Amino acid sequence: MTEQVRTVCGYCGVGCGLLLDVETGPDGRRTVRRATGDPQHPANLGRLCTKGATTAELFAAPGRLATALVRPARGEPPVPAPTAEAIADTGRRLRAVLDEHGPDAIALYVSGQMSLEAQYLANKLAKGYLRTNRIESNSRLCMASAGTGYKLSLGADGPPGSYRDLDLADVFLVIGSNAADCHPVLFLRMMDRVRAGAKLIVVDPRRTATAAKADLFLQIAPGTDLALLNGLLHLLHENGRTDREFIARHTEGWEAMPEFLADYPPARVAELTGISESDLRRAAELIGEAEEFTSLWTMGLNQSTHGTWNTNALVNLHLATGTICRPGSGPFSLTGQPNAMGGREMGYMGPGLPGQRTVLADADREFTEQVWGVPPGTVRADGLGTGTVDLFRRMADGEIKACWIICTNPVASVGNRRTVVEALERAELVITQDVFADTETNAYADVVLPAALWSETEGVLINSERNLTLARPPPTRPARRSPTGGSSRTSPPRWASRTASATTARSRSSRS
Repeated sequence: MTEQVRTVCGYCGVGCGLLLDVETGPDGRRTVRRATGDPQHPANLGRLCTKGATTAELFAAPGRLATALVRPARGEPPVPAPTAEAIADTGRRLRAVLDEHGPDAIALYVSGQMSLEAQYLANKLAKGYLRTNRIESNSRLCMASAGTGYKLSLGADGPPGSYRDLDLADVFLVIGSNAADCHPVLFLRMMDRVRAGAKLIVVDPRRTATAAKADLFLQIAPGTDLALLNGLLHLLHENGRTDREFIARHTEGWEAMPEFLADYPPARVAELTGISESDLRRAAELIGEAEEFTSLWTMGLNQSTHGTWNTNALVNLHLATGTICRPGSGPFSLTGQPNAMGGREMGYMGPGLPGQRTVLADADREFTEQVWGVPPGTVRADGLGTGTVDLFRRMADGEIKACWIICTNPVASVGNRRTVVEALERAELVITQDVFADTETNAYADVVLPAALWSETEGVLINSERNLTLARPPPTRPARRSPTGGSSRTSPPRWASRTASATTARSRSSRS
């Protein structure tokens, strides 16, 4: 018997809707046979890229963890162990670290690939029960600068537009993003609009697949994005293409901008960026004349020593021209992971608390403590965190004794790999949670806990435009696995009660 289950793709931040054809065999096991795009889902309208279309192959991939792996001693190979026993023993070991060294000796390193509920529970466990400020996410490596830039420019970490803007824009500025390869479904949607007459400006040091479709390709020198963006605003101001009424009503600080922008005349920007003056003027002309203007960016702007400023400068183009918060216009940061936006909403980096709240605000801490059912003063005002790179450096220095790594592979993905390896080797207890046994990070783990893929359990994923989609569990997952980070319907995993004295409150979003 075959049935169709509606769910969501878990590969990237586009958040495409999936239809999975699920076959139930004679033994009652449910197996995914085929994946197709959901024509009713607003993110993809039935389209899928190659990765989404081969989802069925992933569910059948070899190398899955069917039980926990525990290393009897450092230097010895891990051996299979009953998952329940491994969880209980892990709880005892974490409790011992907490009692001997205090809360900041324990760190959680989590992921934008976890469900919204798992991210919420991880942050709740860290800040509400363990009371550690050492919870970081792999989103630090990609989206932290965009999130901080949004907060500084707009007051909140959330894209002010939606995918619908791609159907209405007159000019696109794609900078630091090879959307044709990395966000292909959105790129196809954008190209539909380009074929209808919209113009595409692409900024990249490389001539990418995205650049090949551009009406204007600005091949920029690496690291000079800030000069380019300020130079474009200089030209918009010089040419009278700013919206003075919008600036006066909705912005602050413009009076200081003309003097600041004077340092970015076209000749100097051309020298810095390697882009000709004529192309700079043409780009500013296209943006200035556009009725609706949408910009899109990813890692090319974010992964920079001044990534936050890059976001500020790009948002400034929209604020100065009034092309924001209306259909077809706005600065749109494209996320890379399927629930990185959800993690930002759940506050799983630095000072964050669920619902765009922060430990820096007394009212936010008090509200969160009430929702979590923990005593006043539980959530620490100094629970700031210091970033992913610093977390592993402190672990290598011996400050952090235990680390639980969920749904990410830092040995392969974090810069300064040698420091990460030294950190895992020095820590007294390294716990990883993954769906596959053979990863670079699992090789250093004392305990490996088996996890479920996104559509082997129920949970919510939030895409780049902050659209929530429920992932439903059609297949029968391999035996003895747990949903990643804990079930969305229960309290934190059982070992959480062993590491904290507070009573777990019913889990729910603090925005509800």
